[in-house]
Amino acid sequence: MIESKLQDGASAALWTVRFFLYTVILAFSATIVGLDGRKADNIWNDSLFYQGKFIDFCAYSASSVVEGGDHGACKYVMALASISLILVFFLWLFTFVDALYPILTKFWFIELGINIFQTLWWLVGAIVVSAKRPASSVLDALGITKDINAIEGLSWINFAFSLFLCGISIADGLLVGPRSSSSGKQNSGNNASNNA
Repeated sequence: MIESKLQDGASAALWTVRFFLYTVILAFSATIVGLDGRKADNIWNDSLFYQGKFIDFCAYSASSVVEGGDHGACKYVMALASISLILVFFLWLFTFVDALYPILTKFWFIELGINIFQTLWWLVGAIVVSAKRPASSVLDALGITKDINAIEGLSWINFAFSLFLCGISIADGLLVGPRSSSSGKQNSGNNASNNA
């Protein structure tokens, strides 16, 4: 009886942590998409007006405002956050449903696989974002230091949270998963002893 209550407490704790982390990754990914895609932030602006002329500009790998930067990197950052946003939205949705009907608990290995992919995805993304950081003269000229720092920081945080979610997926599957199959037997045994 005590063991099943501890497992139920573990189940609730793991569910809460999973739901919270998926919500945070969703918010951070949406923020990255917003920062990268909003022209007013000047991280990726195909019509940046600077010193009397329009420039097709991407901040990543930019050594000067006039030269622009690596447009592929701006597209990559957008894809990085957008794909993660879609994947994590479905994990978030299934986690929400999991509170009512244990879907992810039964298929924890699928959640683990997606979280491993997310961890590697954000690791590569965070390295690329850090490596392609624009020159400080570009950051100062356009006032985008906070935005670039935010994208870089959120990328590393999403990596760390995805890595942590791998451990949560394993714990959920190994510690809580067997409970769902044995708790039915235990409850029927308790009902039989109560009837006697």
